[in-house]
Amino acid sequence: VSPEEYERHKRLLEGAIEKRAKHFFTEHARVFAGIKAWSSGDLEEFGKLMSESGKSSIEDYECGCEPMKQLLDILLKSPGVFGARFSGAGFRGCCIALVDEEQAEEAMHYVLESYRQVQPVLSRQLENETAVLVCETGGCARLY
Repeated sequence: VSPEEYERHKRLLEGAIEKRAKHFFTEHARVFAGIKAWSSGDLEEFGKLMSESGKSSIEDYECGCEPMKQLLDILLKSPGVFGARFSGAGFRGCCIALVDEEQAEEAMHYVLESYRQVQPVLSRQLENETAVLVCETGGCARLY
């Protein structure tokens, strides 16, 4: 089904199928917008698209458990975060955020402390050294 066909017929969909299709086609559009934003170095736009993706996965695809949703909310309020979303569908997966390099350390501490406040029991199971990982982007995917 092409995006054009979806737009013509989406009014015929109902319930969960309607929501899943909406997520699929809006995610499809976000991927192409994300390529453009990333390629031009527009981190704010890329982050916005990440966050829209995360919101859609919760609202339209109905992914996520409460601790993951809380973590996502914390990330979105963290210093220097351009955007965040689930990875692994939000069920025992993880969250990923695009963070300003100069504020990564501050964001890391904010996330740890804030998550401990909203999930005191669950956060005791975290290993402090690996609870929040700061990574850098690397080149691009290549076939060898």
